Amino acid sequence: MAVVTRSVWSTPAEPEQLQPFRIRGGTRGCLLIHGFAGTPPEMRGVGEFLAARGYDVIGPLLAGHGLTPQAMALTRWPDWVRSAEGALASLRRDCRDVFVAGQSLGGTLALHLAATHPDVKGVITLGALTSPSFFRDWRITWIRGIKYVVRWHVPPDDCDLGDPSAMRLLHSYARRPTVCIESTMQLGRLVERELPQIRMPALIMHGRRDRTVPVANAPYILGRLGSADKRIVWFDRSGHAITVDLEHDAVYQTMLEWMDAH
Repeated sequence: MAVVTRSVWSTPAEPEQLQPFRIRGGTRGCLLIHGFAGTPPEMRGVGEFLAARGYDVIGPLLAGHGLTPQAMALTRWPDWVRSAEGALASLRRDCRDVFVAGQSLGGTLALHLAATHPDVKGVITLGALTSPSFFRDWRITWIRGIKYVVRWHVPPDDCDLGDPSAMRLLHSYARRPTVCIESTMQLGRLVERELPQIRMPALIMHGRRDRTVPVANAPYILGRLGSADKRIVWFDRSGHAITVDLEHDAVYQTMLEWMDAH
């Protein structure tokens, strides 16, 4: 963890690219939540795919995201939940059935929404995280104290995507507030406790090459879910951001077929 002076974004982004989106496509809805320090474009491809096939989709912008790392540092997980809940409420006003889905932190938020909104039709996670115990970085264990000493985390430059060129589709903060990493771990612990409460159908997806969120999270989530109807799908050639990686077409089709079946 260190402070650097470089662009706000991991890849160049125009302000209009970072905005939330809604694409109306039908009477069934799907909430698509982006990841930690990320932005809605990472979910837009799957949103356009689903909307073209009969789904009303919303990709919200989480509080503190799409602005600056300093703006994010003023937010915590309850703020991100409120952002997701606002979008969920919009979908529920127009759609008879609503699914919640998310990538990385977005998947964790989707699980929390499923636990707290039992009328949701189904929940889909893509590279979601739960227990901090799966992270081997010692700084995660000591983050309660570290956050007072090191304010920012700079992610490594190495890319775990099977298609490194797909990085151009991701716009995330080039540095992340340590206090927000701590808050993400707090949310993970909460969701870990909530998993047995989730009873609706669940689809768990994860890239085998993921070096951001340990792959052990996926079977752990599956095992603790209270759902009778639950399934795990692996993408062998994909890294963390499976919505943009080599197998994104298969990711989209898997989501569509699973939602159509429910």
